[in-house]
Amino acid sequence: MKLSFIVDSASDLKINSEITDIPLTIVPLNVQFGEDHYLDGVNITEDEFYKRMSNEPDLPKTSQPSPQSFFEAFQKELNKGNEVLYIGISSNLSGTVQSATIGKSMLTEEEQKRVTIIDSGIASGGVQILLNEAIEMSKKEASLSEIVTRIEKTKAGIKAYVLLETLENLKKGGRISAVQGAIAGMLNIKPMISIIDGVVETIGKFRGSKKGLNKMKEIILEWKSENPEKTLYLIHSFSSTDEVKKEFDELFALDSFPKVIYTRFGSTIGTYSSEKAIGFVAY
Repeated sequence: MKLSFIVDSASDLKINSEITDIPLTIVPLNVQFGEDHYLDGVNITEDEFYKRMSNEPDLPKTSQPSPQSFFEAFQKELNKGNEVLYIGISSNLSGTVQSATIGKSMLTEEEQKRVTIIDSGIASGGVQILLNEAIEMSKKEASLSEIVTRIEKTKAGIKAYVLLETLENLKKGGRISAVQGAIAGMLNIKPMISIIDGVVETIGKFRGSKKGLNKMKEIILEWKSENPEKTLYLIHSFSSTDEVKKEFDELFALDSFPKVIYTRFGSTIGTYSSEKAIGFVAY
């Protein structure tokens, strides 16, 4: 039985020429600016999202897809005679996996047996790591149970590190006070956060981006020394990959990695990271 893959738009995945031959569906989250409603990545682009967010006094609101959206996505693939594997954004960050679980319960009992839901414990590039591993195993004709076992093992070791350029969105979202935000701005404070099993923690505060990037360099090179054969997944909210490359140019040669994948934050993660955030996913 063929395996179909489903992720949500918080994976920040773009379907390109490398994966057009894979049965893959992206279920969009909802984005709202005031009274204007959008489907993430469907009727609002990343450029449009960041431009509007920078001009709005309040942060946009994001919400999980409806159970009906997942039900329809599952049903479509099941009708092809396929099994379905959905890898979703961490339940600690969004209610999307819960919505998918309700959508699955709307199927018949026999259909439910052919749908597997995995809470990734992460988002963005982290979900892509799990998805790519699942796809590669599927190509080698691994069984669904073998794939799930491997994914569960991999996700237990995934960690994301992100250096934020500004605290403006944390201030807008009420996570810090306006006074704290103003002081941090004057002192040019750049916080670094980690995301492990969907839990976000501040692991450092740096006077200026250069010091923060140097710390990021240390973390990446330590990871590389233990995983020299692995692809480097860089995550960011810059407007282009060229800008990301420029940020790392003085630190180390990106071509020393077997492969580098760049993922720009979409609406869900971008709402909290703001622009010019940069990081990577260790796995």
